[in-house]
Amino acid sequence: MDANTLKTGERIEHPLHGPGTIRFVGTDYLGIEFDRGGEALIRREVFAHSMTQTPSTTKHGRRTLSWPQSTFIAEAEDTPHYMGSHWSPFVNAAKEILMRLPELLPLAMPQTGYGEARPSPRAAPADWPAGVQLVWPLRDKGLAVVLHVGKDANHIVTLFPFFAGGSQQALVLHEVRVWQGGLEAQITAAWGEGEVSFFDTQYPINRAWYEAGGSYEFLLAGLAYDARPAEHREFTINRHPDEVAWMNSRLPDDEEPHTAATTVSFDGAAMLLPIEGWDIDDHQFRAPVKTVEEFTDWLGQDGWRVRAAVMRFGDEDGDLDILITRRAWKGDAPPRVGQDIEGQLWLQGRLWMPSEPSSAAARRGQGIGR
Repeated sequence: MDANTLKTGERIEHPLHGPGTIRFVGTDYLGIEFDRGGEALIRREVFAHSMTQTPSTTKHGRRTLSWPQSTFIAEAEDTPHYMGSHWSPFVNAAKEILMRLPELLPLAMPQTGYGEARPSPRAAPADWPAGVQLVWPLRDKGLAVVLHVGKDANHIVTLFPFFAGGSQQALVLHEVRVWQGGLEAQITAAWGEGEVSFFDTQYPINRAWYEAGGSYEFLLAGLAYDARPAEHREFTINRHPDEVAWMNSRLPDDEEPHTAATTVSFDGAAMLLPIEGWDIDDHQFRAPVKTVEEFTDWLGQDGWRVRAAVMRFGDEDGDLDILITRRAWKGDAPPRVGQDIEGQLWLQGRLWMPSEPSSAAARRGQGIGR
């Protein structure tokens, strides 16, 4: 399909986002309305390149494959991950935790989760490694250890700080990236009209429940590496003429048309963006605070559980619980309701339950980011 000859109203089959209709044709951009929901303004050369992808390599295309290939992607063995960095809100170096493992492991208890006491909708493949998860000191927050269960001995795969609560969100699962060893994974899913990636804190327990395209309720929590009161930022940008024309074509008659030059202020903005060069579950955020709740002695640290808006879907907010230890907070006074905060966080989540795909929240989760 030639991106230079497309016309308004023409139907397309995008290998990533599925079927859609061309609604806008500009000099450099195409505006597309997708059948699954949502709209996108895509540069012509990006559109042309994406159309050359084979369906088996895309999120939606892989759904034509049988399970588990439709859902799970085995990462290359040399894919880097930085689990040690997740301890920075608590200690100076991860080795401080490692040195305590002989003391803590005998006190740890098995973690529970949605898939722990329920038969999964399908049998786990025989070649999936057996694993168990232990936690200390509590099942709702603390330290988690994943063990590979071998024939002769159990081996530690990983350990990380976790928070089992969080803000409940309806997500549509896109893919599960499985790390080397098969007992750790990151999930990428649609959240409202956006997409988000997070570390699954209960993957060994719930993995057989996951299927690409399925709707699920997850509890999401952000562990702040650092957080601080947000700075006032304002700047002027000059938008591409195609972008201005695209936005004006969708305006009601009684609204003022957009212009190329516009002033943007970040005050009150809700933002959750991947950090370039970091892991896919690491994000920078800017968010207005809605609630603040103090916590004490989470692995030796006091701090605040802050619920803040990190996304907006029309008139609705996407709220996230952000856990900020005193060690990670860079403000002179504690965070407060109504304040804008910003920083970097590690996004983690766990399965709460599968949800009905017909629910309004799940339908919103199928949208494509504008």
